Amino acid sequence: MKTFSGNGFSFSLGERTYIMGILNFTPDSFSDAGEYFTVETALRRAKEMESQCADIIDLGACSTAPGKEQISEQIELGRVSQLLPVLKKAVSVPISIDTYRVSVARYALENGAKIVNDESGLFSEEMAQTVLEHNAGWIFMHTGGESADGTATYKNGVVSAVKESFLDFIEKAESFGIKRSCLCVDMGIGFGKTLEDNIELIKSASSLKIPGVALLTGLSRKRAIGYMTGENEVKNRDAGTVAANTVAIAGGTDIIRVHDVKSAAGAARAGDKLLRGRHPDKIIVKDLEVYAFHGVNPEEKENGQRFILDITAKVNLENACLSDDINSTVSYAKIIKTASAGFCAQKDDLIERAAERVADALLTEYNRIDCVTVTVKKPDAPIKASFGYVAVEIERKRKK
Repeated sequence: MKTFSGNGFSFSLGERTYIMGILNFTPDSFSDAGEYFTVETALRRAKEMESQCADIIDLGACSTAPGKEQISEQIELGRVSQLLPVLKKAVSVPISIDTYRVSVARYALENGAKIVNDESGLFSEEMAQTVLEHNAGWIFMHTGGESADGTATYKNGVVSAVKESFLDFIEKAESFGIKRSCLCVDMGIGFGKTLEDNIELIKSASSLKIPGVALLTGLSRKRAIGYMTGENEVKNRDAGTVAANTVAIAGGTDIIRVHDVKSAAGAARAGDKLLRGRHPDKIIVKDLEVYAFHGVNPEEKENGQRFILDITAKVNLENACLSDDINSTVSYAKIIKTASAGFCAQKDDLIERAAERVADALLTEYNRIDCVTVTVKKPDAPIKASFGYVAVEIERKRKK
């Protein structure tokens, strides 16, 4: 199985689309204009994105929008050092640092980040050494040599140029000693490209795939989406973003970088169902015995009886396997506690209703659970017959 992986993270390629949530800790982002430029608001936003099923939080402290005046290295480092130490404690998903500066990347990797999202478009030996020392992930973005109008001319077409830059970067990184599994490439939508170039790249994601290397698409709310939809207001470009990302997913992109995590996660789940086949990981609780007062007969509600519960929760356990951290999974003890409390919360005529209450409680309490199956066995049902048990089984999925 091919992965995008490194110290503290692992994403299997080809099974599903992963969501990178954008966290701009800047006063001048083109998208949110300083909305999260305090530690409190940034942490709140990071937690919200994780709850909406972000797989990676991408922290940026310096706007890299084309044409934007760059802040000093000291200011960027100061912002990152203010937020990152508390951010790593607030979320359990991997954090990437969106920077092209080696000193910022090194600080971030030493203080909890796992991935460098490098938008420089260049191979730097200093950055390579930093990535290698920390066994970190490294995302390379194609930028193109920008002309005065912010675009570039590609003699053999933009798709060919971008793929050649990917292959050149991968060759240099591997020659430096960096494993292919640590590498990810980004087509660089909006950087040194015309509208037609951007559209061609989105449509051609499958042609940009490199065996064993993750492909990232970062087009969220960008000018190209505004041109395609006719939407000038940046925050109103999420519908267009979802549509364009779905095309990229159809082409095999592995990671989508987005502002609106909730919509992107729903679109990715739908796209994956239609386009990919994945056998999900599971957490299983068998033969959980509880005593409750369910049943149609009055004596069942008065005297109660024992029930046996089997619970199967579908959860992505890749990061838990790698990190060995309880915060990367859903603990069996919590599942048992929630299921027992939900089942016994009230007296029902039908165990069907009690089973559904358990499923709903688990999906509500634990956002990592995508789907849950609850089987309720009733071994002492008041039926005049010889039988092992009667049972109902329900399956409930997280609503898109």
